[in-house]
Amino acid sequence: MSETSTKDLEKEILEKIQTCIRCRMCVKMCPTYEGWFTQSSAGRLAAINLRVRYDLGEDEELSRLLYDCATCRRCQERCKMFSTNATPADIILKTRQWLANKEKERRET
Repeated sequence: MSETSTKDLEKEILEKIQTCIRCRMCVKMCPTYEGWFTQSSAGRLAAINLRVRYDLGEDEELSRLLYDCATCRRCQERCKMFSTNATPADIILKTRQWLANKEKERRET
């Protein structure tokens, strides 16, 4: 199985992130949410969008946010029931892979 390129992952992430309508139905039911928006899947998707699309923020900062996610998929179940059937946990996992690819590329140069 071939490894997905960083550019292909970036394209996939940006396409999938557009399915989120930012309804925030996933925020308070997230097990990692403790009052800060970035501790929810909606907040993490916002951070992903800013980093991938606009190159805002740092990879290390985004990585910390993404690895704080339990990937329990409660957000996806909530979205499937009440919103657009976006897949926040899958997007978070893809972005983790994107960050790993970027780091690997950085080390190889």
